[in-house]
Amino acid sequence: MTFPGSTWHRGIDLIAVERAKSGRGDPPVLTEEEQRYACREMTDEGFSAAFIAERLGVAQRTVTRWRDADALPEGGDAG
Repeated sequence: MTFPGSTWHRGIDLIAVERAKSGRGDPPVLTEEEQRYACREMTDEGFSAAFIAERLGVAQRTVTRWRDADALPEGGDAG
C-alpha cells in the first residue's frame, strides 16, 4: 500500500519510475526492480512491449519475459 504523496514504495523510487514512463527530460537510471515496476504499470495502462522496451532502455524480449514471470497480459496499442 502506498500513501498519497509517497515517493518510495518498497525500495522503488516512484518519481524515477514516473519520469521514465513519461519520457520527459533525460531518462533516469532505474534499478531492475524499478524497471519491472514501470513495466507492470505501463502494461496495466495498455502500452505495447515494444513501446515499454524503448522507454525503459531494455530489449522487447526482456519486457515479454517480465510479463510472463508476473503473469501479465500482453498490453494493448496505447504505445
